[in-house]
Amino acid sequence: MTIRTRLIGMVLFCFWSAWWAQAALCETPNRNDNIPVYFGFALEGYPIEEGQVRSVICETGLSPHILLFYLQWKQPKASEPQLRSCLEAIWAMGAVPCMTWEPMRIVNGKEEAIDYRNILEGDYDAYLGNVAATIQAFGQPVLIRFAHEMNLKRYHWGTDEAGYGPQSPEIYRRLFRYVVTFFQKAGVSHVRWVFCPNAESLPNAQTDPKAGWNEIAAYYPGDEWVDVLGVDGYNWGTTQNIEKHGWRSTWRSFEDIFDDPVRRLRALSPKKPLIVFETASADSGGDKDGWIREAFQTAKHWGMEGVVWFQVNKEIDWRLQSGISAQMLSWLRSEMSCSQRWAEKLPSVTSK
Repeated sequence: MTIRTRLIGMVLFCFWSAWWAQAALCETPNRNDNIPVYFGFALEGYPIEEGQVRSVICETGLSPHILLFYLQWKQPKASEPQLRSCLEAIWAMGAVPCMTWEPMRIVNGKEEAIDYRNILEGDYDAYLGNVAATIQAFGQPVLIRFAHEMNLKRYHWGTDEAGYGPQSPEIYRRLFRYVVTFFQKAGVSHVRWVFCPNAESLPNAQTDPKAGWNEIAAYYPGDEWVDVLGVDGYNWGTTQNIEKHGWRSTWRSFEDIFDDPVRRLRALSPKKPLIVFETASADSGGDKDGWIREAFQTAKHWGMEGVVWFQVNKEIDWRLQSGISAQMLSWLRSEMSCSQRWAEKLPSVTSK
């Protein structure tokens, strides 16, 4: 063997070793190492298309690992003809789809939750079957965040608003278990089911002495039906006032918002992965750059798997790039991991 041949061999070996080590780092997150938290965006509109994702990447310079979208239920026997292309567009952009699946419809311009009895009695089985078949045909991991923020009266899943009360947690548990069991029987093995309350229950015992029933733990369907724990919460800064909005907001840190609900969720199931599926910060009333840095550092410290940013100009401009520095976006890029295969490693209750 010539010296030149040996040198070429050593270079190739070093290159291969470096590549393998980086691949292993990306594919095997370990909380004890300095592995970044998975980052995502929650986007408005359906279906999500590649152009929309590219625009967000262009605006922020960040390629998300999770892309969350919102899908309301259709008629009992309907299909979801745009769902497959939506999932494929998200996967093609290097992210794992997270479908926030809302059992409600818009009727005469108003949200109307589907009656829980219609779901439990099988009226929507054809619809569930069509969605299950579409996701099975997609063939890649999908997070389903079914009926999120159930501890807010604003959603009152399974009933009308007047029906939201002490019976709501039991109704929710039954709905969640029914839908998961349906997918289990349909053999959909690559779905990961997310239980995702709001950080603060409203109403609660502090705002209404009769609302002690509205606790996160009361809604939990059980470990047999849940793969991933989630939670939503926002820093409204000083954007809200009593005169205009009916309440006054103050600047709150990520830790202040999520400490209590994270403790409650960990008590329910200490070993389940935990992701913040909706969060964002206003830029009024404090330092948004500092808030973001503290959020990711706290998420790491708590051993969270991911943080998803609500990338929408809605009640206020929640978008990440609004009111932060180019240096912060650069810092975020350095904190991000690099693989969408992480979701495959999550245990799945639907594969049992």
